[in-house]
Amino acid sequence: MARKITTTIILLLLLAGGVTLCALRWKAWFGNPPEPALTGDTIACNLPTFGYDSVPGFVRTAQGWQDICAPDTLCILILGDVHNSVTRGQWDTLALRHPDIDCYAQVGDFLERGYFYYAQMLYREIESTFFSRVPVIATPGNHEYHKGLVRRLPVDWYTMFPNPQNGPQRFLGSSYYVDFPTLRYIVIDTNGLQRLSDYTIVNTWLGGVLRSAGNRFTIVMMHHPVWSCGSGRQNMMIWLSFVRVLQHADIVFSGHDHNYARRMPKHQDGNIYVGLNSARKFYMNKVSARDKRICSGRQLYELVTICGDTLCAQTYLMDSGELYDEFTLVGHGAARQIIDSTAVMPEIIDLPAKYEKRNDIKVRRFRNRRSQRMRSSSCDNK
Repeated sequence: MARKITTTIILLLLLAGGVTLCALRWKAWFGNPPEPALTGDTIACNLPTFGYDSVPGFVRTAQGWQDICAPDTLCILILGDVHNSVTRGQWDTLALRHPDIDCYAQVGDFLERGYFYYAQMLYREIESTFFSRVPVIATPGNHEYHKGLVRRLPVDWYTMFPNPQNGPQRFLGSSYYVDFPTLRYIVIDTNGLQRLSDYTIVNTWLGGVLRSAGNRFTIVMMHHPVWSCGSGRQNMMIWLSFVRVLQHADIVFSGHDHNYARRMPKHQDGNIYVGLNSARKFYMNKVSARDKRICSGRQLYELVTICGDTLCAQTYLMDSGELYDEFTLVGHGAARQIIDSTAVMPEIIDLPAKYEKRNDIKVRRFRNRRSQRMRSSSCDNK
């Protein structure tokens, strides 16, 4: 009798907790934005992607998509989380700074929410700009998904980004890869991993895609990071599922944590992890000593340029356009070399304004670790 009463109480508490959580988060999870539609009730155009038979500026070859104007060079601009917060002026500025990019990529959370209104906002910001005419490689983020007991990626996302259909059966159009003569660019839909079998399916597919890449560089892009650079944001299922198989990739780009961090491998044949943020939303950085270079409180983006067997990755501050970080890969496999360029400016490790008035243990730990890192950096530069 006592056991039944205890079980009943536990179930009632769980039910009450679920109801309370839904009451508190209902608007954020399920509520449509109050703003009216900007234009009509359908998405009038699609962004160019590599899911089409023809792609602006590229020709399809047996080795993959090749740039028409500069066949020996590939230049990709990579954005972190955006959340509809990159303005029209910033899009135009990026195009002026880097007029030679062949395509651009985005690590997820392009939209603030997965509703039609935010898709229209994105079109309004980039229509008639340079970025409406070059192909995009897009990753779903958690903000693009409709939340609930079962997360669902809305149809509008697939309409906006008609991606290649070469991923796992359950993830067609959201997990995929794009081949270039010198690069295989792989996308993983981490927010769609909802069952244990999903992790197994995507892990097996990823391993096969990495092994069959041939003599190309390999970049993997995923919204949730394997190594989180945000305080208290480590996703253990992502880490357990992908940390081993991703050792066969050259670079792994991720977002979600709204910070920047670059983690280097212990050996020359390991992979490099880069966490990016391009949104005007900032979380607290973990300030880990394992990260070679970090940044918090700033919008950034990445420029990857491949020429022959050399890949150069450069990180820029969005507002000023200053070069913040840089590394180079030369060659492939066991013969590969990693050249870590000396930073030309000090690390920016700001505590986001939303945490300034807090005095909890996470904020105190951030301040202490930041001070230690800055002192260590000063000693290294002497």
